[in-house]
Order: sequence, then structure tokens, then C-alpha cells
Amino acid sequence: MKTFIALAAGLTMLAGAFQAGAAGPLEHNSRQAYQMILSQADTNKDGKLSAAECRAMWKDKDIAEKNCGFWDVDKDGFITEAEYVKQGSSFGKKK
Repeated sequence: MKTFIALAAGLTMLAGAFQAGAAGPLEHNSRQAYQMILSQADTNKDGKLSAAECRAMWKDKDIAEKNCGFWDVDKDGFITEAEYVKQGSSFGKKK
């Protein structure tokens, strides 16, 4: 599962590298990656990823907390598609 998530995130970043400035395709790719993750990790099928569902994908608890915390932008315990897309579009951008 960890490899699956890394692949989905990687696809989002790769798409951004090739399509910088074209927000439409990057957003579309991020949404597709999120849906791929949900298909494997959303055990209760509510359409979002809970903190517990996210952490279950990682063996190392510290890595799980770090990664899941990154994607949960509003810190409400759920990772929504909007949050995933927002964070995915931030890769490669200077703050």
C-alpha cells in the first residue's frame, strides 16, 4: 500500500513538472491519483480518507503521522479530494 501511495503522489508531481502552468491537467491527474488511493484505502467507503485509514497504509508510525498530516490540510482528521489536490499542486513550488 505504501508503494501505491508513493506512486500516486509521484504521478501527481511528475504531471506537474511536465505541465507547469497548465492547472487543468495537473488538477485532473491529482484527482485521479486520489481516486486510486481511495479505491484501496477507503475501507468504510465514505469517499474520504480518515486519519486511521491513512495511517493504516504505513508500517512506520512516524512516517504515517508525517505523511498523513501533510495531506490533512485543515487538520480535521480526514483527507478530502480538495485537500489532496491542493497539496499535490504545491509540490515543486517555493513557499
